[in-house]
Amino acid sequence: MATPLLLLALTLAGADADTSVRLPHDGAVEIDTRVRDVRLRIGTSDVVAISGAQAELDGGTLQISGDDRRNRSTGPIEVVVPSWARVEISSIGGNLTLTGTPAQLHAETVNGFIHVTGGSGSVELETVAGGVVVTGFHGTRLSIDATGDNVSVTDATGTLEVDNVNGDVILRSIHATAVSASTINGVMQFEGTFAPSGSYDFNSQNGDVTFWLPGDVSARMRISTMNGELTTEIPATTNGMQAPSAAPAAAKARGKDKGHGHDDSDGERSFTVVYGSGAARVSIDAFNGNIIVKRSGRE
Repeated sequence: MATPLLLLALTLAGADADTSVRLPHDGAVEIDTRVRDVRLRIGTSDVVAISGAQAELDGGTLQISGDDRRNRSTGPIEVVVPSWARVEISSIGGNLTLTGTPAQLHAETVNGFIHVTGGSGSVELETVAGGVVVTGFHGTRLSIDATGDNVSVTDATGTLEVDNVNGDVILRSIHATAVSASTINGVMQFEGTFAPSGSYDFNSQNGDVTFWLPGDVSARMRISTMNGELTTEIPATTNGMQAPSAAPAAAKARGKDKGHGHDDSDGERSFTVVYGSGAARVSIDAFNGNIIVKRSGRE
């Protein structure tokens, strides 16, 4: 006699769009499509609701396909999943829109954009040619890997990791305990706070690195740059000397901070800037860009 799960799998394999499936405990959801958009939301039960796609339950994994020959729809695939689920989304040309995130999420698209509103848990986002916008993430870990467009994260906590190649990295209202952010051909912007025991790493090869920080920030910044200069609106010391202020601009052009650190053999200069008691640990590498520290609330 066929097992209940096998009967369910056989039933779902031929099911039309608009399907509800109760996901087994600790189950996973896999969504696979070529060109269709995916819209995912978090539900309040153990039921997965699917609209516009075929579904098949194989053991503890619910497989959702948007490219089945029996389903000619070109509209978005809409899925509601339990908050505790493990979810993987794979698309080539579709955009991914997520309202909330499950306990574990890996979502990737080649030519699409990714937009996340809210969310918790551990989240990994990847895109090659599209941009990424995340707002209101309050989970344990957010990892973003992009190549061809800008990345924007607003209102986030936890641990944040962002790697970009040909785009800006814009981080606003960030209150994370750890941040690692890099871009090769873009600017880096950070507005938020540094946790006293936090660790932060910023790397920009061909763009400025700009911070908006509270006036009472406490951080020790280790800075390396080849062709950049430091300016700051917040009082600080650099290797025991007063750090250069943001004005006048002529002082920046003359390299007022030169001589406060040391030159490496390849011409790269390294120095340390201390704000307050230097509680947070911050590392900044701006190869061909300036390091600019502004007081929060000023543009």
